[in-house]
Amino acid sequence: MDLGILTRGNTTKDRSEPPGGGRAIVDVQLAEFDGLGSGEVVKLILQADSARRQLDGYLAALLGRFGDLEGQDAVEELCRQFGLGRHKARQQAKTSSALKALPDTLEAAKQGWISIDHARVMGESHLRAPLSKDEELELVVVAISEDLDEFKKTVARSEDQRRADDGLTRHERQRERRSGKVFDGDDDMVVLHAEFDRIAGERVKTALFDLSDRLFREDARSGSDRTHEQRNADALVALITQRPSRADRAGGESETKPDIDTPETGVANDDANGSGGDLAPQATTLIVSVDYDTLSGQLKNAGVIDGTTIDIDDLRHIACDAGIVPAIFAADGQPLYMGRKQRAATAAQKLALIARDKQCVGCGMRASACDAHHIIWWDDDGPTDITNLVLLCPKCHKKVHKHGYAVIMDPAGEHRLRPPKRRSDGVLPRGPTRSLAA
Repeated sequence: MDLGILTRGNTTKDRSEPPGGGRAIVDVQLAEFDGLGSGEVVKLILQADSARRQLDGYLAALLGRFGDLEGQDAVEELCRQFGLGRHKARQQAKTSSALKALPDTLEAAKQGWISIDHARVMGESHLRAPLSKDEELELVVVAISEDLDEFKKTVARSEDQRRADDGLTRHERQRERRSGKVFDGDDDMVVLHAEFDRIAGERVKTALFDLSDRLFREDARSGSDRTHEQRNADALVALITQRPSRADRAGGESETKPDIDTPETGVANDDANGSGGDLAPQATTLIVSVDYDTLSGQLKNAGVIDGTTIDIDDLRHIACDAGIVPAIFAADGQPLYMGRKQRAATAAQKLALIARDKQCVGCGMRASACDAHHIIWWDDDGPTDITNLVLLCPKCHKKVHKHGYAVIMDPAGEHRLRPPKRRSDGVLPRGPTRSLAA
């Protein structure tokens, strides 16, 4: 079939009855909203979102039928006519093909009960481990109430259960799905897309965030306007293009030091002769929490700091390759209450804060980029106790010490930042200007 004659311009305005007849699945009035209040605008947003979901589901069904008639390559080519890039078009084509095997999921998407992204996750899982009718319906019900991030975890757990008898651990199954792509994107940019198993991914994140956090602190000191995404990109380039390990002439020792791109140069230093060699592994540290069963004398319920579980056997394996920091709180030798003995938080306190706060309580910046802040300031006789400490990134720390923001506890028992009250003239007052070490 020649798809060259199809364009968005000559197809979108055809409002005639579809060849197969049937009913209209959406009925949306594009109302004017300039004079509406928040409640009315939210109502229109929900209506538009419901219509979008139904149309996404209907489009997936149409593409699936088109694939039966013309083949998957034709579906991908047609998706490119929508204005999609090559990667998105291929993803759309794969989704429409996978959902043909899950009619209830596809119908739920067509009715707007679930998003096409939820349906896509189910379709991909079904290809790896087929879903029964009952399992499909159960996941559809869950998809209605869970956001996409949470639903991905639910589907992963379901897939683990369905594959429990294949002799593989979840880590091994994840490794089967690892992939990496590098391709030319829009405007001559280069795109990297990779998926890792959880253990490898945590090591990559740790190395990347460690370097990105260093850049974040440098930017905070220098006043640079480099964005979070730009810092991550610079850190990734530095890690991938780091110098090969080079044997020391005297003792044969090697050293690996990443060259960090700077906003001024945009390029990393390179070896003059461009010679090759093996790359020394990037040092990574994983923060792992493990329960110890005193009755059995065994370790149980291992997991990384965000709550993702790790199989104990996998934990023993990665212990050979990565530094593991034990999260042991309130135990002998790990004091969490230092009182007025010292100003700086201890390593144990920092780990406890990471486990409790998980991120900056002000803006959500990841914990590794944060400092421990005294809620009652040190200069005001505040103790260095875990109950008087919270995680703040450098920018939010500055808000507290320079602009009058305060750390408070909300009704749910979680800390957050409260902005200062505005003056009668609408200007935010400046706060006290004391050391950020408080």
